[in-house]
Amino acid sequence: MTKPKRIFIVGHMGARKSLVGEALAKKLGWQYIDANPGLERYIGRNLNEILGKQGEEAFHQCESEIISHYIGKEQVVVILEEAVIATEKNRKLLSSEFVVYLKVSTPVQIERWPSGRSPLLPIADRKAFLDKQHLERDSLFEEVAVLAIDSISTEEDVNKIIKALEK
Repeated sequence: MTKPKRIFIVGHMGARKSLVGEALAKKLGWQYIDANPGLERYIGRNLNEILGKQGEEAFHQCESEIISHYIGKEQVVVILEEAVIATEKNRKLLSSEFVVYLKVSTPVQIERWPSGRSPLLPIADRKAFLDKQHLERDSLFEEVAVLAIDSISTEEDVNKIIKALEK
């Protein structure tokens, strides 16, 4: 495998994508791009519930344009929104890229949920909400990932990615 020209980081909320991405970019001397608006986390609903079917499709089209734009760039670490892998088009775009999937369990997500920062709409059962996202998305994240790692700590995660890049 030739050394990648760009890295995309995906995963569920609470996987510390932004922290890892920023630290990785700094260590590599690359540009850090956060293309993750965290819409689902911020609102507390899935995209279809937030935007409706047409709005969700437009959102995913926007994600496709973001991915396509950064595929044309070099030396960038790009953090993507949790729902990015929901469409086949986005998974296909990412299939030829160096994609890191930061894995995180539901209990860890709940522990990392920012205290004092509740979603705009209350989530009756956070565990059920997160478990449903895992059920729907874990296999899709695995599908696009070149490297899947359990999110332990920022430093350890960055070191694992650097080690994989050196192979």
